[in-house]
Amino acid sequence: MTILLTKENERVIHCATHPVSIAEADCMHRIKPVLFFNHMQELAASAIEKYDIRYGWSELLRQGYAWFLMKYRVEFDSFPTDVSEIKILTESRGCRRINAYRDFEVFDNTTGNRILKAASCWVVVDIENKSVINIQKEFPEFLAFEDREDDLAYQKLRPINETDFEKTFHVRYDDLDINNHVNNTVYISWALEALDYDFRRTNNIKAMDIYFKHEVTYGEDIISKVKYDRENNMTEHLMTNAATGEELCLLKIEFTAV
Repeated sequence: MTILLTKENERVIHCATHPVSIAEADCMHRIKPVLFFNHMQELAASAIEKYDIRYGWSELLRQGYAWFLMKYRVEFDSFPTDVSEIKILTESRGCRRINAYRDFEVFDNTTGNRILKAASCWVVVDIENKSVINIQKEFPEFLAFEDREDDLAYQKLRPINETDFEKTFHVRYDDLDINNHVNNTVYISWALEALDYDFRRTNNIKAMDIYFKHEVTYGEDIISKVKYDRENNMTEHLMTNAATGEELCLLKIEFTAV
């Protein structure tokens, strides 16, 4: 998957650069994974405004709608250290029925080396009745999705039945986004925070699959569960509501040893 900017597709492609502060790197001088997701989410918000303001966050909210992120497939080319600035490209791939698709690429802006590529899937939700609308039907002028040979493939995720470790988190005010729900990137933090310290230090993320199932609100307690597949250097994650047992988010992460 490669995002190429041409005169013909400049409407659907957006780019931004971001400096990387000391606070955004871990003890191994690697960029904290959540940083990528924060900036990709931010860029998606500005990019949809550029594509057509009718589909932007503010205009949809005025109509009682909101964009919600459903899935990610992320593949890392490398996990460099001491990166001072990143460049992110995103391309709107259009919609197919209820789903809208968006691709990303992230680069070390100093060396030009690609760090990751990602595919994401989004839906538009009616805020009042919590129903998912048919984007293709509601907004017939929205770009139609077309498959490409190099598209990333979303992996099917299933809840884990056995747990090697779990950790409980309390939803803080600062975990909430503009929709008054826990921001998507917080789930990723909860998943990674359940991993062993030495495992995190000695392994780089190779690929991630994420499926966001349900929203979480302020004050709730969340259980982050993890199952290790040591043979394949892989982990599976499940976030549940501590009070109800409701499944909130599923992840599968592939690693490579440092």
